[in-house]
Amino acid sequence: MAAVLERSSKTKPSTNGKATSLTPTKARSKKAAPVAQETLLTAEEYWATCNGDQNELVKGKVIEFMPPGGEHGESAGIIFSCLLPFVRKNKLGRVFVESGFRLTSRDVRSPDVSFVRTENLPDGRAPRAFIEGAPTLAVEVISPGDEWSKVEEKVQLYLAQGTLAVWLVEPQAQTVTVRTSSEARVYDKGSTLPGEPALPGFKLSLKEIFSA
Repeated sequence: MAAVLERSSKTKPSTNGKATSLTPTKARSKKAAPVAQETLLTAEEYWATCNGDQNELVKGKVIEFMPPGGEHGESAGIIFSCLLPFVRKNKLGRVFVESGFRLTSRDVRSPDVSFVRTENLPDGRAPRAFIEGAPTLAVEVISPGDEWSKVEEKVQLYLAQGTLAVWLVEPQAQTVTVRTSSEARVYDKGSTLPGEPALPGFKLSLKEIFSA
């Protein structure tokens, strides 16, 4: 380490007239400032502190996102309105809009629309807090600003936790991609979307979603 001298000269006069040698002093090393650790939340802590803003819990971190636009909301609303009568008529379970699902101890995700079988709900009812476990069916409407890497991460998490099918709805492309643990199928505007494997017997003409 380089030595630091108190003055440029090697000696300095003393008060009694004798020269006094200067002793080099070592520069003090600076200690690195401690790095603040980011607090990771559990699903329970997230529920207790969430303020109703648009966000999700991802690996313990609260991730905020913008409210969806009109096209996004309309597509989600149409799908919900088509699923609800079928599910109620056949007494299959419950249909939700943007409800939080506790997928792991540090992951809470909220699909745009979702369906959960009765047997996967406590007492067959919708809980007041986050829904435990994965939805039977998750519907994600893709907005123009969505990052596909993050969409894919969410899809993989749903499927790993037991979701039977994920519908990825793209209003601009007018397609719906159905993802399961074994395959991915793309349906265009002229197709009829089957409910299998999450909702056997359900069918939805994509013209109803992409009518414009």
